[in-house]
Amino acid sequence: MTSPTRMYDNAEWAKRYVADGPPAFTPGHAGLLQMVGVLLAERTPPDGTVLIVGAGGGLETRYLAGTFPGYRFIGVDPSQQMLDMARAIAAPAAGDRLTLIQGTVLDAPPGPFDAATCILVLHVIPDDGSKARTLENVRRRLKPGAPFVLVDQCIDRAASDFEQRVERYGAYALASGVDANTVSGAKEHLRANQCVVAAGRNEQLLREAGFREAEVFYVGMAWRGWIARA
Repeated sequence: MTSPTRMYDNAEWAKRYVADGPPAFTPGHAGLLQMVGVLLAERTPPDGTVLIVGAGGGLETRYLAGTFPGYRFIGVDPSQQMLDMARAIAAPAAGDRLTLIQGTVLDAPPGPFDAATCILVLHVIPDDGSKARTLENVRRRLKPGAPFVLVDQCIDRAASDFEQRVERYGAYALASGVDANTVSGAKEHLRANQCVVAAGRNEQLLREAGFREAEVFYVGMAWRGWIARA
């Protein structure tokens, strides 16, 4: 079985990402992106530079680039195939305002950035110090008080309702029109994903990384979204 981390290097999976990916598996995905735009705009200058952590796929970059014509974007992602797709999807809206870098946040420029996002990414990063390092390095690259949006799949693997939450995850995708084989594979990936943590753990990690005023702005079944300040 492909591991939760390595599956993002699979070319076939990348091609299915847009049709059977975040919009089909994340409740209210379009509204989520709209909320992200509203929240970033509260503290990001019209000509601000935004760090996109986990930029592969390009959906959030495409939305933000189309909504804020003055923003510039620096995106990092470890998968070249996902970055290629991000370029194809987001470049028509972003043009020369988009720079994509293969790697992790450690490979991003030092900044300081006016804002940052990490959307649907942290749940595939191990909680062995890697999640903490990711968030710490995002915060270090932000201007003081700059906004940071974190959206993550949050499930307590030790909880008695873990299997029910996996089934709900699949049921939502089926209701979105995703084929049964794809949904079955996604559920197996979730069951095997040792990186997913409870929402409270993410809040702890945000505090320990030095973020302030973390506020939940989005709840969609097991998905959670926070807006915080550096």
